[in-house]
Amino acid sequence: MKLTELSNQIDARLHPEAGHRDAQVAYVYAGTTMSDLIGHAATDVLLITSLNNAQLARIGELMDVPGLCLTDGTEPCADLLRLARDADMPILVAAAGLDATRRAAEACLAGAREART
Repeated sequence: MKLTELSNQIDARLHPEAGHRDAQVAYVYAGTTMSDLIGHAATDVLLITSLNNAQLARIGELMDVPGLCLTDGTEPCADLLRLARDADMPILVAAAGLDATRRAAEACLAGAREART
């Protein structure tokens, strides 16, 4: 599923200053520790987190994730935004909390997989 489509369906907005909006997402992982995010990062996994620091962009770039999603309406800090922009990595901002955002995204992706079969 395209990141833009997923963001619309989970009521998350794409941050206007960062990233390639046509990235493909197959899975999501939600976590609140850097080690968990690193362990689950992949080229088709949208990382969902309540963290907000520049290290997220470094993880995303290193692991070539399709994007990052911040929860609870948290705007990305200046360093995260700058590094994400430099890496052409999209950042979504979801109003809902971590678990609600994860559940909504998983449901959308599962529905998209079912529609293809």
